[in-house]
Amino acid sequence: MSTPFFSRKSVIAWTFAASGIVSVPVQTLAQSALIPLPMDTTEQVIDAVEQDRINADRFDPERSRGTFVEPVAMDPTIVSPLRPLEARGRPAGSAIRFDGENRRLEFALFVPDPSQMRALRVSTLSSINVLPERSRFRAYINDTLIGEGQLGNFTEFGALEFPVGASVVLPGQNLVRIELVQYHRIYCGPEASFALWSDIDLANSGAVLASTASISGQDGFLMGIAAAAATGTGIEIRGADGLADYRDIWISQITQRISAALGGDPIPFRFTEYWSVQGEARSAARITFLPSTSNRLTFRRSGDGAQVMVVEFVPGERPRGLPEFETILPAVNPREQPALIATQTPVAFSDFGFSTTEISTRYARVDQRFRLPEDYVVLTNDKAELALDYIYVDDLPRGAMLLVHINGENIRLLPLRGEPGQLIEQFPVRFEARLLRAGINTLSFESIIPGSPADLPCPTQASPMVAIGQSSTLTVPFSPSMYLPDMSMAFTGLTPLSVQVNDMTLRSFNDDDVVTMRAALSGGENPETAALNPQLHLLSLDDLGSVPMGGYEFSRRAVETVLVEDAVEIAGIDTPDPQENRLLNITDRGSSTAVLTRGWQWLKTGFEDALQWLQPRSGTLLERWLEDQRGQAILMQLDPARPSQLWMVRAPGSDISAIASAVVAARTNAEGPRGQVSVLDRNGDWQSWIAPDRQPVLLESVTPGNVRYVVGNFVSAMPIRYVAVLFFIALVSALFALRLVVATREHRS
Repeated sequence: MSTPFFSRKSVIAWTFAASGIVSVPVQTLAQSALIPLPMDTTEQVIDAVEQDRINADRFDPERSRGTFVEPVAMDPTIVSPLRPLEARGRPAGSAIRFDGENRRLEFALFVPDPSQMRALRVSTLSSINVLPERSRFRAYINDTLIGEGQLGNFTEFGALEFPVGASVVLPGQNLVRIELVQYHRIYCGPEASFALWSDIDLANSGAVLASTASISGQDGFLMGIAAAAATGTGIEIRGADGLADYRDIWISQITQRISAALGGDPIPFRFTEYWSVQGEARSAARITFLPSTSNRLTFRRSGDGAQVMVVEFVPGERPRGLPEFETILPAVNPREQPALIATQTPVAFSDFGFSTTEISTRYARVDQRFRLPEDYVVLTNDKAELALDYIYVDDLPRGAMLLVHINGENIRLLPLRGEPGQLIEQFPVRFEARLLRAGINTLSFESIIPGSPADLPCPTQASPMVAIGQSSTLTVPFSPSMYLPDMSMAFTGLTPLSVQVNDMTLRSFNDDDVVTMRAALSGGENPETAALNPQLHLLSLDDLGSVPMGGYEFSRRAVETVLVEDAVEIAGIDTPDPQENRLLNITDRGSSTAVLTRGWQWLKTGFEDALQWLQPRSGTLLERWLEDQRGQAILMQLDPARPSQLWMVRAPGSDISAIASAVVAARTNAEGPRGQVSVLDRNGDWQSWIAPDRQPVLLESVTPGNVRYVVGNFVSAMPIRYVAVLFFIALVSALFALRLVVATREHRS
């Protein structure tokens, strides 16, 4: 177990001065030596008209929060672009966003020959709200600071180059870390923090080499696939038709390992004929299959500059005997899952990866994920408990607070007033355990500190204002082994072999799409749920009838409303003229038939609403929910008898890379698809519908030790139903007793 945040009787490891808390790590960072860089000191004057135009051209902040897609052109001098170290649900060919006051991200950079590296280029574009005089970023290679740059590009991407010595760079993979500090040019506070963002153009950020003549072989190919991922052009595959019966095996092995080599972010694959004319979208990397007398790999550079991996294969034989293949594209390592925690005992935050966190910004959100067993279900009023160790400085503005969330639900607001400078130990925060769920959960701390004053830029804040200790604990109550129908279990266990197609799949998913989806599922699965052999069926809109409904119902029109713009027109449904409807209503208003019809409709609606209240059947509710959704794809698991089966339909013309990216990102966090139906909206977020009438399934025998919990979960799952049953039993008992009393009186008489 990690060292406690503070021992119960120890002296607090911060020194208080008039200015607040002094943080050693922050001081050390501030005293680090910086490499002086030539900066453009010319002041950018932007008048009001120009500023309005810039704001009108800005990317939608909600749509692009965290990531956005923008067509980019590859700078030929960037031979090896930056590649995000972890899959973040970022579609290929997109920039990556740093939002808030203080952010850091890590990237992989492949450099075959350090002596050829001239500089590291970083191309940025910032919000007009960013104060350029104080907003900066720092770039590190292998933990060595190589330079600092100003954030002053507001109308288009602009690049800075940091000279890099050969002693800093290693042959092969290097770790690049970029840290940003951003200040609002007018305001200070949480609202101002939301308006701050800077984007890094991945296609034009990376290693600038002195010469590209010597780049070849497998090193050149690895850089080529990184460039293909950064630009979104994808990887071209030629001659795959010659693989015949073993096509799927060859393609699966290569594409899945390429996806894993890129950190899990999906990359588009395009299949072309061997003799193909180069199109506008030139691939930086290409795979060509050639029939031969033996299996082997060679690497070449084509006439158009693409790095080509030539795969020679023996026709009619399974793929084997390629040691070079194992070297350049090693087998996929399982992506690390959040820590599994125990129940019925206090678990220190440090045991599931949380380290003591210091917050020095006006707004900050800290997320920590953990896992509960897949058979964990608590639907009763049982309580879980957090015991928090935290501290904050004196003189925080009125309204400063710390919010605690479980899976997006706020469970406690802690005002940061009254006990400044004192360690608050084991502060109890009790919450309903029903907020927890099987699989991945997210514990979040949201710090909100108003500006003081709010109408001026924030002062430089070097020391932390709030800190949360890793010695805090979480206690989760007991749960019997039960299962609550939910697609999340099957979703976390998907593998490339899980993707299933049928004869109608090609109407919505072509061969390239299927390969991209399978490659995206290479790694990151939960071994426990993968053992259940889950399946993902890719469907076309014309094949919705093959989806098992499990008692639920929804129309094709509802699905088209979600996926297809102008769905009413496409479905061929004529919308009646409102004026015509009004005339009909006026004509029929006085007739006795119309009165009876309205009365019957009122009674029918009331009866249906009563039944829905007593026994919710979710077909109607699902239909209504779908009417309010708009998205790129729909994921379904409606039949509780088939918990390992998922069905997906996509919008016509949707980007399969964006869909696959959202799948990758959701497999390691708690914001993925859940319930019975989930819609991937056009912002890249999953919106889930959970059936109100789903019932838990008991996976163990009933014993005296668990009977209370089992009965409690069943009753809590549908309380109205059981109340109605008890009321009926009470009514029957009362009638029986009344009949008995009457009979007794008659006998006495």
